[in-house]
Amino acid sequence: MHILIIGGRQFLGRAIIDSALAKGHIITIFNRGKTNPDFLPEHVNIIIGDRSTDLHLLDELQFDCVIDTCGYIPKIVEQSAVYFAGEVQSYCFISTLSVYSDLSVSNDEAGVRAQCSPDEDTVTGENYGAMKALCEDIIMSHFSDKALVLRPGLIVGPHDPTDRFTYWPVRCGMKHSLNGIMLAPGNPNTNAWEFIDVRDLADFTVMALEKELNGPYNLTGPRRFVEDILTESMACYDHTLEIRWVSDEELLSKGAIPWNDLPLWIPETIPSLKGFHDTNCTRAVEAGLLIRPLAETITDTLEWIYQNPDRLPLKTGPNEEEEARLLGL
Repeated sequence: MHILIIGGRQFLGRAIIDSALAKGHIITIFNRGKTNPDFLPEHVNIIIGDRSTDLHLLDELQFDCVIDTCGYIPKIVEQSAVYFAGEVQSYCFISTLSVYSDLSVSNDEAGVRAQCSPDEDTVTGENYGAMKALCEDIIMSHFSDKALVLRPGLIVGPHDPTDRFTYWPVRCGMKHSLNGIMLAPGNPNTNAWEFIDVRDLADFTVMALEKELNGPYNLTGPRRFVEDILTESMACYDHTLEIRWVSDEELLSKGAIPWNDLPLWIPETIPSLKGFHDTNCTRAVEAGLLIRPLAETITDTLEWIYQNPDRLPLKTGPNEEEEARLLGL
């Protein structure tokens, strides 16, 4: 297949390129060239342009499939949908689990989605999910059974620009920090997180296009206890840390902001978000979603980050002083 990736230079796009090339597909990427401009993968055709004004640069090319990794604004996604309608066999739109209006429950693909005005053109934390849901509707309306809508949860692994998951394996390696004590949030008996390795998501994306799958798919990994994640991370080093659990109530009383101050942490005391770490992915698993071992994701993420020391310290997670404050040290 000749696959066009709109975007393609950052996180998921890079992984899709690797997966698709490994399976013998032809890849063209179309983006503004502003993100990771030095990323120039071999055997990939690169076209520089803005999707909102420069789709005509693709006029002379023919594609079998489109993968839209960076669709956020409905009216801009509409332009792409109109341009490619009737021209490709599949249009894959990368959406998000945040489309669901009720994240207090475990959602399958039939879950009720958030809504917003079609005139909204600025993405915020409040309307992000609703705007993605509207973009989904636009793609479905133009492509029907040729539309593939993927709704990943938290994406992790090498080249993750957010550092959210990466924080925890890296923190487990800091044996001299706080005399070997490490904060972990919540209740060790109940606190569990869900995420998906970017390479597993990429492999599913390419496989789904090959099989001409259509419709929506939730995509995230199994629930993993936080303690297991930390233990597996420490196994990559020649030391262990003392994990000191701090309750949701205490962290909130000290002003810690869920997800932001402690990555991935969603307190059980905020039930409205409980479903984000409890997603029904049965449809994707039955279609062929494969999840690699946790140890592989952790090891490869650490290998990548330590090969790029300019990315340290990480942009996400508490510094030593803030962690000490939350621990009460």
